[in-house]
Amino acid sequence: MLAGPSTGKSNRLAARIGNILRETDTGAKNILCLTFTEAGVKAMRERLLKFIGPEAHRIGIYTFHGFCSNLIQQNLQYFGKPDLEPLGELEQIRIIRSLLDGLEQDTPLRQGYHDPYFYEPHLKHLFSAIKSENWELDDMDQKIDKYVTELPAHPDFVYQKKYKDKVKGDPKQGQIDEEILRMKRLRAATDLFPAYQEGLRKERRYDYGDMIGWVLRAFNDFPSLLRAYQERYQYVLVDEFQDTNGAQDAIVRSLVDYWEKPNIFIVGDDDQAIYEFQGARLRSMTDFFKRYDDVKLVTLTENYRSRQEILDVASTL
Repeated sequence: MLAGPSTGKSNRLAARIGNILRETDTGAKNILCLTFTEAGVKAMRERLLKFIGPEAHRIGIYTFHGFCSNLIQQNLQYFGKPDLEPLGELEQIRIIRSLLDGLEQDTPLRQGYHDPYFYEPHLKHLFSAIKSENWELDDMDQKIDKYVTELPAHPDFVYQKKYKDKVKGDPKQGQIDEEILRMKRLRAATDLFPAYQEGLRKERRYDYGDMIGWVLRAFNDFPSLLRAYQERYQYVLVDEFQDTNGAQDAIVRSLVDYWEKPNIFIVGDDDQAIYEFQGARLRSMTDFFKRYDDVKLVTLTENYRSRQEILDVASTL
């Protein structure tokens, strides 16, 4: 369901849950609803209480991190006892700076800048992206190699017309050298990721991206655990789907891939992708249409909150 602001999309999602319970023999415990904020969880629960009464408390309504945390706590035999504390921002800075302090002076992450911590925010963003997109380091390494090998023929790095002593098709060697140095920095940064994770372990800390990664690895390592959750949740609903990142999308796909024709219902608005800083990407929505060949699309256009004058002005921008 594609729907803009104030078109009642969350209300429709709650109504769909009520209709599933009324029209099928599905139990409340067999329905999973995922959203992005605790406020969204609370609002959905309140809507369902109005629709179906106390049975709403038996429906699994979680944020992605709440779902993973609950799964871990209920299946400690697969995860050990994760008696860890959430990572604080100052703690993260301290761990990353300790990694930079341990680098040799000739590392690409030290060249060109007097500030030894110049790349601290870059590392923070990269480590978050590796977790949120569920990237494999070996795969990243291969992609870097492939990209560097193809640079001399890349349209952005060859002259498109004659320029001084260069003819069309000649490589822009200066830009290629700069890009190769940038890739060396990226490779040096990804090489620090295992040490960063080890630093978190020693400090007995985790960030929210770790929880999703733990669950995905457990699904891969323990098929019986995955099958139990696939069989439990016969209907999966995801609100604000445009804000899912790669790892969150992988959680959803893991749960529904058991079914030949999964009962999955996503709600989103491609104009409201507000969590891009956390790795969210609209590709999750376009991939959804490619993945299933019989998607039914519902579009909501009637706004229930704003006056027509406001809508008319907004539409002109």
